[in-house]
Amino acid sequence: MKRWLLLVISLLSLDLSVGAKDEIKRYDDESRPVFAKEGTWSVGGTASVSGHSNSNYSFFVVEGINSNGFKLSVTPEFCWFLADNIAVGGKLGYSYYFLDAETGSVKVSTISLGVDNFYTARQTLNMMAYARFFIPIGDAKRISFYADAGLQGSYSRAKESEQHTGSVVGTYQDRWKLGIFVNPGIMAYVLDNRIAVFASLGIAGFGFSQTNQVHNQVSEGTRRSFTFNFLINPTVLSVGVNFFIDKKK
Repeated sequence: MKRWLLLVISLLSLDLSVGAKDEIKRYDDESRPVFAKEGTWSVGGTASVSGHSNSNYSFFVVEGINSNGFKLSVTPEFCWFLADNIAVGGKLGYSYYFLDAETGSVKVSTISLGVDNFYTARQTLNMMAYARFFIPIGDAKRISFYADAGLQGSYSRAKESEQHTGSVVGTYQDRWKLGIFVNPGIMAYVLDNRIAVFASLGIAGFGFSQTNQVHNQVSEGTRRSFTFNFLINPTVLSVGVNFFIDKKK
């Protein structure tokens, strides 16, 4: 009887040992694809410029458009990988928008509205701090989904007037905005593991803004608003380039 009992105990011990080895092999993290290693630095960003010039142009219900304008935007960024596929970083962006509309009119049935010598200029400074999580696709380690989650803030100053002279006549605005965001994206290496291109799209966020307004240096006004969205927003699509610097071994 004792012999049979010792034989059963030995078989159970052997089975548990084999099961433990299989469990360790199954959850081995070393086989997980790594898009960027711990200690790696990444720098890059986005930049864009656009402009237009209209001469007696008509669009839908808007007629006689004579205007000039442009927009410039630059957003550098950096991040540091505190673990494999996990990074923290920030962005600092600047944009300038200018529009000089000499004439333009909107005609709908018997209603007609016109604009003469309208001028606006706006400067905006954006700041972001985020955590970035990568999910590599396949074993090639050259393409990966990622998601940014973090905080953002911005400050803008704008002027709207009937002419772009040094006159105090016009509306001046200062706007502050704070919020949180979640932006998914995709990134792929185009040169070894040093240079990558990326595209990201806003999908969720919450923000609060306040606008302080002064009209003709006489009357003042304030506007507060908040937004919450959980949808794909193509207006915040961004495309850019990142450079990776590996840690020294």
